[in-house]
Amino acid sequence: MNEQAMTSTEDRIRSYIISRYPVLEAKGLGNDDSLAGVLDSLAVVGLIGFIEPEFSIELSASDLTDENFETVTAISQLVERLKGPGR
Repeated sequence: MNEQAMTSTEDRIRSYIISRYPVLEAKGLGNDDSLAGVLDSLAVVGLIGFIEPEFSIELSASDLTDENFETVTAISQLVERLKGPGR
């Protein structure tokens, strides 16, 4: 996995989350900070609505786990896995 691509993916996801929850920017949301208790089910639906077209991927029901949405890094890793090599 390309580290530069991962950083860009993390930055885009973190920017989306912060745009919806500006208080997280003030708290200094890091890529490895837990999103548990921050993202409710409606927020996750919105995040999925951002991720799928933004990264040209499709999430399946099996992708929607707490582990995959625990941190910005975990979400980025999921996106990179679904994009596949060279995408």
